[in-house]
Amino acid sequence: MNKVIRVAKTEYLDFIRTKAFILSVVLMPVFTGGAIGIQILLQDQTDLSDRRFAVVDHTGYLFQALEEAAEQRNQYAIFAQDDGGKKQMQPRFLPQRTDADAVELSERVKEGKLFAYLILEKDLGEGVGGEIAYHTEAPTYQLLPNWIRETINGSIRAKRFADAGIDQVLVGQLNQFVALRKYGLVERAASGAVTKAEQVNEISAFGVPMGAVILMFMVVMMAAPALLNGILEEKMQRIAEILVASVSPFELFLGKLLGIVGVSWTLSSLYLSGITFLAFHFDFADAIPLSLYLWFIVFQVLALLIFGSIFMGLGAACSELSDAQSMMMPAMLMAMLPMFVLSVVLQEPDSPFSVIISLFPPCTPFLMLMRIAIPPGPALWEIILGVALTLGFTLVCIWAAGKVFRIGILAQGQAPSFRKLFTWILSK
Repeated sequence: MNKVIRVAKTEYLDFIRTKAFILSVVLMPVFTGGAIGIQILLQDQTDLSDRRFAVVDHTGYLFQALEEAAEQRNQYAIFAQDDGGKKQMQPRFLPQRTDADAVELSERVKEGKLFAYLILEKDLGEGVGGEIAYHTEAPTYQLLPNWIRETINGSIRAKRFADAGIDQVLVGQLNQFVALRKYGLVERAASGAVTKAEQVNEISAFGVPMGAVILMFMVVMMAAPALLNGILEEKMQRIAEILVASVSPFELFLGKLLGIVGVSWTLSSLYLSGITFLAFHFDFADAIPLSLYLWFIVFQVLALLIFGSIFMGLGAACSELSDAQSMMMPAMLMAMLPMFVLSVVLQEPDSPFSVIISLFPPCTPFLMLMRIAIPPGPALWEIILGVALTLGFTLVCIWAAGKVFRIGILAQGQAPSFRKLFTWILSK
């Protein structure tokens, strides 16, 4: 056991002294903060050039509605109050009526004289069906077509009500929406008094579960794949042969695995400390339950032992970097599997699918943590069963990877295959 601890200590100290580790600790918050800052800075960097569009109006009344709505919008809606007065936030929309054909209008769009053009058929809005034909070279720009759709549909709706002799003002009053606000549950205190339900904070309701899973994935993937590269480098440079002369292959394997767990703990401790400081500073610490920190550490260790052992086994089985890259893909797909279903679990954390997928051991550390972070959380038996299944799967991964490591660490010049790995695992 002393040899295992010594290997773990050496692996830990060697890793945290590397430039890559120091840069990851320093630059990750910088990149995260920088990304947020850039988004804030760029939110006002909108192209304010005028959007001129031609309208071929066969209805006889919709162009006038577009022209009046555009004039109203250009005068008021595109401006926001700033310290120095009004500041333009969106481009002006300038409709132009025309009788030109589609070919000529398309050429004007290509020349940059128009941004788009519309063709409004004569029977548009009469009966069921019909479409607004919008032509442009910039199909990803959504602000103009969305405004056109809302404006034209509003005009058609108003005409229909007027033709039916229905008061449009009354219709507007009858169609007004009532706000919906989300609240938690009320509770009865020991004194018998009923506590008032608190309004749900949408940011914490979605941000805390997603943030916990993303942070977990980051600290695991920053540490576990490094084991594959480290083992492969030691094997290619024949350092592993010297190491196994002093310690057994399994002691070396276990020591390196525990060392990388310590590295990941260090990373998560730094990031969690920063998150806690920000939570208290910006007064949203109540949105992060203390139990979530404990479960984060528990599931982080399990995830590291699973994926760390897998990557170490693959690294020991390979002799060339190209072999490691091809063998690494299935392991990365297994690690990415929880990320593919995050939105489903976030929307319905208690659905049968969410329960089953969160009990699937490779996904449990990530998805069970997310479900715990979403009130009221999973049932206690689900958490216990998930931990038990994951712990059993972890022991199997360590046992299997240990056997592969024991044989593969000294094997040279052999192209690995999954069939060969299974043979090593089942060997005595």
